[in-house]
This record gives sequence, C-alpha cells and structure tokens, in this order.
Amino acid sequence: MKDVLSKLFGFFKYILLIVSFGLVLYGIMVTYNRLGKPLTDAISTFIPFGFVLIMFIVSLIVKNNDNNKLLFNFVSCFTFIIIIVICLRSMYDKKMLLYYKYQINFNPAFFADNLSAVHMMLYLIGIANVLLVIYSLLNKKKKTSISE
Repeated sequence: MKDVLSKLFGFFKYILLIVSFGLVLYGIMVTYNRLGKPLTDAISTFIPFGFVLIMFIVSLIVKNNDNNKLLFNFVSCFTFIIIIVICLRSMYDKKMLLYYKYQINFNPAFFADNLSAVHMMLYLIGIANVLLVIYSLLNKKKKTSISE
C-alpha cells in the first residue's frame, strides 16, 4: 500500500509542480504588465522552481526507493496545492477595490504578500530532496560494502 501511495503522490508531484509554476508565471506576468516592468526583473522569482526541478531530476537519476519517500511525496503535493490555492485566490478575488473600480481581476497585493512563503516552501522541498538523495547514496555505499 505504501508503494502505491508513494508512486501516486510521486506522479502528482510533477503535475502539480508544472501547474503551480504556470500559475505563478501568470501572476507575475499580470502584475508586471500592469506595472509596466520587464519580465526579466522577475527571474529571481523562478529560481526556487528551477532548484526544485533540478533536485527532482537528480532524485530520479539516483533512484532512491526508500520508504521515507511517501512522506516526502505527500508533503511535496501538499505544498504545491497550497501554492495553487494562493494563485487561484489571487486570480478570483472579488472582494477588492481594484475589481469594482478598475475591473482588474487579479489581486497583486495578496499574491506579493504570499510570494515569500511560496519561495520558502519551495526551498525547503529542495533541501529535503537534497538530504534524501544524500541519505540514499550513503545507504547504497553501506549496502555494497556489507554485501562484499
């Protein structure tokens, strides 16, 4: 049962990463277009997504099939769902003055307020993935030295 849940959450982890990246990209594009700023100023916003993606790829290459991956995959899915909810709340917020006065249907203040929390969650997922990869590599070395 653990293997099935781990693989299910592992599959959804990649899909939710793509969806959350797309929604954050949309939020940044709307905010920067409204302010007249170039999108090159927002590159630092996407560094955590790149870090997490690189660590997911390294994790796939190392192929760590430990039982503790179930918790990591679940927490990753939960984190990406939180990021998606933050972005959707920014997109569909109707209780703001900008919506009624200027017909702007995106709440950049809520999005900007929660962007630092999004970065923190992504960095923590990446660091946890680094630790899991190191743990799996150390376990592989111990298993090969014990079997020899």
